[in-house]
Amino acid sequence: MPIMIACVMRGFLGWLTERRQRQILERQNLQANLALLKAQINPHFLFNTLNNIDVLIEKDQATASTYLKKLSDILRFTLYETPSETIPLSREVEYINQYIDLQKIRTSNSDFVTFDVKINNLDLQIAPMLFIPFVENAFKHSTNKKISNAIQICITTNRNSVNFNCSNAYDADAIKTQEQSGLGLELIKNRLKLLYKDNYQFDINKTSDRFTVDLSINLP
Repeated sequence: MPIMIACVMRGFLGWLTERRQRQILERQNLQANLALLKAQINPHFLFNTLNNIDVLIEKDQATASTYLKKLSDILRFTLYETPSETIPLSREVEYINQYIDLQKIRTSNSDFVTFDVKINNLDLQIAPMLFIPFVENAFKHSTNKKISNAIQICITTNRNSVNFNCSNAYDADAIKTQEQSGLGLELIKNRLKLLYKDNYQFDINKTSDRFTVDLSINLP
């Protein structure tokens, strides 16, 4: 009997050690994926926005100052909040709003992008920067700034689930470029799988002139 108990204890301790190591590896993988996503998004967006604000300073200093504050808030969010495992959904929505406002500097078409938010629980906790890669990708490939509703973004909640939809128009010449964005897409898929396992649904639909992402997550 003592030998049997010792074998059971060794097996149990071995299982605990293996589980702990797997959790550490998953967390390291998540951190690496998030770091890569941040590296892909920030430099391109940062340089373009700074150039736009620089041009705007000569025309309207007050408006330029407002946009500079929005950029500062986005950088603060990226630096200090994204290392957290989860953040309130309201912060992700605020980030997207500021990102869209900064992108609007590049076009006089007020109908270029729509962002609808229908959320009954802003305190829902989600992983940081979960949706912004799709929003950034939509702006990247919607090159014709004269199109109305070229980018349509919608976030809704239903009890403990959150639904994200992002649809963007794109030029036929940009199809190859769209298809070459596989690295970021694979990182996102891996991150979703590690974070939410089987508790999410992720679909992509591409037509001849429109690219749509649907993401639904059941939160604990």
